[in-house]
Amino acid sequence: MVKKKTIIPVILLLIPLVSGYVNWLYDTDLDTACEMAKAENKLVLLYIYDEWTENMDNVFNDKEVSEYINGEFYAMKLYKNTSKDICDQYNIKKAPTVLFLNPYKKEIGRIEGYMDPDKFYIKMKTIIESKEFIEKLRDEAYEALTDADSLYSKGEYSKSKEQYIIAMNKFHQLKDKEKEEYCRSMISKADMKMQLVLLRYGLIAFVGVVAFFAFVYYLSARK
Repeated sequence: MVKKKTIIPVILLLIPLVSGYVNWLYDTDLDTACEMAKAENKLVLLYIYDEWTENMDNVFNDKEVSEYINGEFYAMKLYKNTSKDICDQYNIKKAPTVLFLNPYKKEIGRIEGYMDPDKFYIKMKTIIESKEFIEKLRDEAYEALTDADSLYSKGEYSKSKEQYIIAMNKFHQLKDKEKEEYCRSMISKADMKMQLVLLRYGLIAFVGVVAFFAFVYYLSARK
């Protein structure tokens, strides 16, 4: 007969095999977490909680969930009542809310409310699998922006405007309002430059026509 005192230690040894632990970041801020994420090509997870969300511990202690989070994210726990700035910034109205961000602090997706670990894992993966699309979109946006700036500096305003429009639309998809507004302002500047170029050519043409008729008049007057 197996004694109880030998069973209990065996059970305790088995617990880590069926549960997990999220490596939460403590004593840091969102900017620092994003810089760390950039350096390691990871994302950022924000878990917004309050005193009524203890059951979410069951989710984060799930082995599959915690391993996925540790592999893909830098994770932070934020108490809702003391994180008003972030809650306002991302329009978080209730807890629990799990927010997924790229390293530039742009939201990729969120999970609101409680769900069991299996459903949470599937939902999280569905959101994060769009990461590759987002990264590709970001690369394309910055490539178009770089080309646009280069063309603008060379005075090729029409071509630069085309690239700024492409970049603006991609930044709009990325919800990067700062870069979107920059592109929009550069489109206006490119339009103004093109109008000035047209005006300059128009003035040159006008002066040429006037000079031509003046010369013709001069020749006729000499006769």
